[in-house]
Amino acid sequence: MNPLIKDAVVKLAENLQLPERVFDIEDLPWVPFDEGKEANCYFKPLRFDLATGTWIYLFKIKSNQVLTRHRHTGGSVIGYNIQGQWRYEGRHWMAKPGTFIFEPPGDIHTLITEDEEVITLFILGGSLQYFDQDNQVIGQDDIFTVLKKYRDYCDENGIEVREDLVY
Repeated sequence: MNPLIKDAVVKLAENLQLPERVFDIEDLPWVPFDEGKEANCYFKPLRFDLATGTWIYLFKIKSNQVLTRHRHTGGSVIGYNIQGQWRYEGRHWMAKPGTFIFEPPGDIHTLITEDEEVITLFILGGSLQYFDQDNQVIGQDDIFTVLKKYRDYCDENGIEVREDLVY
């Protein structure tokens, strides 16, 4: 390849690529995920990819909780459990620290935590639908509602919104 063309291609690639994102997660707030007086679940946002609908966060759940039955649509779920233990009702596995989890989209399940607070890194795509006992959808979250929860929480608590998490 002509050296001038090669240099031009390299410079073009450098100008178009996304910059690195490096930050201390301790600088990010734990945002209540669920509604109500006392939240049982919190998230620490790490990335909102509006182009693909992928959202990445740390998810913290109090001990001895049963989360609303839910389903992930439009994308897989990848998780890595960091702290505590959790499982899905009716399943024969337990997510312990160090457990990797892959969920294909479409499965309806209920998450149950054990006697310790849980923290799991999740990478999600698509939406998260919540169900009642009659399998009727009673709510939904996606990248946009979760981003709104983050921005609203920051605004209400005088915390600077990290717009560099959105890319």
